[in-house]
Amino acid sequence: MKKQFFLALWLLMLVSAQGQNQSPKDSLLLVIRTSQDKAAVASAHGKFAWLSLMSDNLLAQKHLDTSLALFTELKDAEQIARANYRIAVLHRLQGDYQQGLIHIEQSLNYAEQQQDSLSIANNLFQKAVIYSLKGDYDEGLEVYLRILDVYEALEHRKGMGLTLNSIGITYADLGKYEDAIANYERAIEIHEADKDSVNLPNVYGNLALTYSNQKRYELAMEYYLKAREIDKATDNNWGLGINSENIGLVLQEQGKYQEAIVYYEQAKSIFEANNFTTDLSRVLTNLGRAYYLLGDFSASKKNLQEALNYQTDSKKVTMEIHSNLSQLYKKQGQFGLALSHFEDFTQYKDSIFEEDRMRNINELQVKYESTKKDKEIATQQLALNQQETEIQKKRTLQNYLIGAVGFLAVAALLIWLIYRQKQKRKDQELLTLKREYQIKSLEALIEGEEKERFRIAKELHDGVNGDLSAIKYKLSTLIEMNNKVIKEAITMIDDSCKQVRAISHNLVPPALENFSLKEAAQAYCESMNAAHQVQINFQSLGSEFQLPKKAEVNVLRIIQELVANGVKHAQATEIDVQISYQENGLQVTVEDDGIGFDRDEISGDGIGLSNINSRIDYLNANVDFVSNQKGTSFTFEIDTRELDEY
Repeated sequence: MKKQFFLALWLLMLVSAQGQNQSPKDSLLLVIRTSQDKAAVASAHGKFAWLSLMSDNLLAQKHLDTSLALFTELKDAEQIARANYRIAVLHRLQGDYQQGLIHIEQSLNYAEQQQDSLSIANNLFQKAVIYSLKGDYDEGLEVYLRILDVYEALEHRKGMGLTLNSIGITYADLGKYEDAIANYERAIEIHEADKDSVNLPNVYGNLALTYSNQKRYELAMEYYLKAREIDKATDNNWGLGINSENIGLVLQEQGKYQEAIVYYEQAKSIFEANNFTTDLSRVLTNLGRAYYLLGDFSASKKNLQEALNYQTDSKKVTMEIHSNLSQLYKKQGQFGLALSHFEDFTQYKDSIFEEDRMRNINELQVKYESTKKDKEIATQQLALNQQETEIQKKRTLQNYLIGAVGFLAVAALLIWLIYRQKQKRKDQELLTLKREYQIKSLEALIEGEEKERFRIAKELHDGVNGDLSAIKYKLSTLIEMNNKVIKEAITMIDDSCKQVRAISHNLVPPALENFSLKEAAQAYCESMNAAHQVQINFQSLGSEFQLPKKAEVNVLRIIQELVANGVKHAQATEIDVQISYQENGLQVTVEDDGIGFDRDEISGDGIGLSNINSRIDYLNANVDFVSNQKGTSFTFEIDTRELDEY
């Protein structure tokens, strides 16, 4: 089930902490319309926006902008900081996290100038929430734990409850559900004792979400309904929308798709009315998925396309929209559109991976440039010392010529100075050599790392890629599957992890350690068959015999690559894999009914085809290869008498 963030309701936490005594909306509007006191009007705008934030997002934004403009005109630093805090909350609700961070930094700067520990903690809390929403969980958790210590020292109960709630959210995001539940229960105990109707439904919703992730649906529904009752009583539209969406997710998880759609539509109406664009994009995606599961592809397409039209800062959300559209068009037989959205999905996935990779490379590059710069400085320093030596020699000579009377003293001084300069020069030369060695070592490290990455990429492509492809398709259909599929996916992930460990130790594939080639190939075909719509058939002929392990590894890798190509590129509906044990040889055939391809048009640097060729050469096998519009047939024969040397 897709996770949701129940973080918005804590936004009123600073009302009491900052000493505000809010008046009803009608009284605030009266001040705005009639008062001649500009400061009072600015304050009324801010309070009115704060009260309207959850019920009317756009109205709140107008009043907050007016409040900030008036306080800026009055040059009231304290009220400007408060307005920036409220605007940061608004941007966070709208999904504009970058703007939220900009405004919270301005509020935090003022709190630090005033050395107000409570205000600093409150601002850090808001910042930590945004980090969590962006996915920086470790950094957010570190800030939350630090804030909790401050609130406990101040005996600030509301701050303690809100922080415990956010810590629970972070643990839930990390998959540590029991830790999450323990923190939620502590937060509920505080809020129930204080009868806090603002923050209590927030914690109820988070606890319900955690139970839902654990498949404890009855408990999840119990706490969602508790949260809804409070949201209705307090006119919290955003909370009602979130709870409606999550109830829909629980129903959808249980296969009750029509009932789920009813709740999704309720959430959609609320999010549209209040301009909650990030939430709206998400619930439209859920609607599209529910209609897809019902078989209503037209309604599914309509909602997914509408979700794609909304801009969101989350690459992950956009990636999921493209993934769903790719599945939809594939189901309808529109393979061109399916491929287009799959490419977009892959692009977003690669972009997320590339950002992490470039961050690591940049850190290494900085170290390299720093070392290189140190060498240049050392070289320049050596040149300066050499110039100083020359100057000193001239001065020594001049002193020597002053007179015979001081000859002995000058000579002794000259010898000492020359020795000193030589020693300094030697020291500088040693330093320069040391710097050069460090740079060469670092260059070798970078070059070695790139080669190692290529080697590992080659091995992973051959061994793990097929399994991970199956896992990807299984996980993309979790909503319409059951626990059995999840267990299968977990088992496949474990197998893949074992293969990665095997690669790192140059061992034979885990699938072949305890099983024969026939058993390993059959297990692979069965797992791929379960993960894809393509029908994959496996057949073994003749009396089975054992090949050398290295030969079995290469045969299995070739089968995996050919089957994976048939699934990913050939658009095949059926793939046949046959192993034939003969008197003095082994024959393997992989056939599909896909679109085929022209070998001359395939890029020469493709890892898959290159690896197949190199493994064929290693086995000294004979190949019979045919590919046309009716499909592809790849057969290779191995003379077992030539494998003894392996």
